[in-house]
Amino acid sequence: MLIQYLTLASVFLRLSVASIGDVCRAPQGSGTCKTESSCTSGFTVDNACPNDPASVKCCVQAPCKDNSGQCLDKTRNSCAGGTFKADLCPGGNNVQCCQKAGGTTPKPPTTPAPSPSNPFVEYLRRLHNLATQYGGDRPANQLVMEWLRHEEYNGIEWKALIGGVDDGFTDHVKKAGVSLLATFKDPEYNIDIKISHLGACMNGVFVKDAASGTDTNRADVTGWGGDWMTFYGEWRRDSDKEPKGGKYCLDHMCNTVDDTTFKLRDLVEDADCYNVGMRLRANPGLNIADEMEKVLNGGYKTRMKNFVEGRFKDQATAQAIAKNMLLPGTDVVINAGRIKLVQQQGGFLVKLPLWLSDEEMDDLTKGFADRLFGIVQLENTAFN
Repeated sequence: MLIQYLTLASVFLRLSVASIGDVCRAPQGSGTCKTESSCTSGFTVDNACPNDPASVKCCVQAPCKDNSGQCLDKTRNSCAGGTFKADLCPGGNNVQCCQKAGGTTPKPPTTPAPSPSNPFVEYLRRLHNLATQYGGDRPANQLVMEWLRHEEYNGIEWKALIGGVDDGFTDHVKKAGVSLLATFKDPEYNIDIKISHLGACMNGVFVKDAASGTDTNRADVTGWGGDWMTFYGEWRRDSDKEPKGGKYCLDHMCNTVDDTTFKLRDLVEDADCYNVGMRLRANPGLNIADEMEKVLNGGYKTRMKNFVEGRFKDQATAQAIAKNMLLPGTDVVINAGRIKLVQQQGGFLVKLPLWLSDEEMDDLTKGFADRLFGIVQLENTAFN
C-alpha cells in the first residue's frame, strides 16, 4: 500500500487569504485580515480579503517612507504623543505618518536585518560541504535532499515512489554531529516551513523531472499532485455539505486556519521545491544552499509565478493536468497511491475521481485552475 504517511505539498493559494487572522497582500503592503474596528495599529485596504464579509479588510502595518514613524489611518487612530504628517505613506489622504516626539527626523538607511531563514541556508551549506566530502555516486545536492527527508519520508511508500536515501551519507552526517532541523520561518508569509517535506518534494523533482504537456508523473505526486489527491478525498468526505467541487476549492484550499491537508505552508514548500529542484537538475554545478538563499532573500517575490508558469503554463493546461492527476494512468505506483490517499480522507466507500461526471470534473478542476492563477495575480499585485 503506497504513501500511507505522505503529507504532500499544495497546488496554489487563494486569490487572497480569506479568513480573519490570515495573511493578506495589497499594493500598499502585507497585512492581516481583520474587521475594520480591530485594525488599531495600521490602516485598512479594500478588496484584499474578497471572500470575507465587507467589514473584513486587510489591516496593513507599514513604516513611513522615511522611517520616521508608523503609517496610520488618521480617521480611526490617534497619534498619541506626536503629529500626523502627509505624503509619507501609501494609500489615500487618510493614511498619514504618525511621527512621535523625537522621531520626526528621518532615520538614516541601515543594513537590512538578516533574513530569518539565514540559519537554514547555513545549515544547507554545511550539509553540502559534508556531501562533497562524502563522495559516492550521487550528486551532492541530491544527498542533501535525502538527508532532509530521511526520517519522515523514507518509508516503503517513498522508496517505491522515488527510491531510498543513501544510508551511508546519513551516517556520515550524524558522525559529524549534525542533527535534523525541523522548520524555518518563511520571510514572505512568516509561517513555519517544514524542512523534511521541502526536501522530500525537491528530491522528487530532482530525480524524476517534471512531466511534459498535460502528463503527470511521480515528481508531481511528491509535491502538488499528492496533496491534490488528498484534497479531493476531503471534498468527497464533505460533499453532503458542499456538492460543488469548485466552490469547495474556493472555500478551503490553502487557508492557514483550515483543518486541511492543503495549507498555505504546503504551497510555499511546493513552489520552492519545484523551482529550486528544477534549477539544480538543469545546472549540476549549482549549490542547493546558494539557490535557496536566492529564494529566501528576495526570490520569493516571483516564486508562485515561476512555479505556475513552469509547471502549468496556462489555465486550460492547468485544468487538464489537474484532471489527469486524478484519473488512472499507466503508472501502477501512482494509481495505487491515488486510491490510498483518497480513501484516507474520504473513507473506503468514497466516490473515486474516475466516477465523477464530466460536469463534476470540469467544475472541480476549474476551481483548481482559478485558484492557481489567482495566487500569481496576487503576487504580481503585491510585488510589481
